[in-house]
Amino acid sequence: MLQDKIESLIFQNKTKDQLIEETITSLNGLLTDIFTGDDINELKKEFPEGVQLEDISIQLEAVAIYVNSKEFDVPCVEFLIDLIQEKTQLELGSYSVIYDEKSVQVDEILNLF
Repeated sequence: MLQDKIESLIFQNKTKDQLIEETITSLNGLLTDIFTGDDINELKKEFPEGVQLEDISIQLEAVAIYVNSKEFDVPCVEFLIDLIQEKTQLELGSYSVIYDEKSVQVDEILNLF
């Protein structure tokens, strides 16, 4: 019940599920570019040797709401996704997208371990 009230306040322009889908789409685009595209940011070398796109699975780790943050002037919501190497279940890193109160993307973060 409380979760529904919070979500109705935070997700007014787009639903939580829509923003999760946008985050996954963004991550898929980034991974596709890294492994099969131009790899403009030269990130493939940051992954373990031999890892291919099809070896990576993703898992939603958390949805975090920032009411007051040093980094952002407005309330934000962050969707954090873990990247996992399927064969070894080794966590490769995390990917997150942060949206403002109007559901506009304000930041994108890829952390590789």
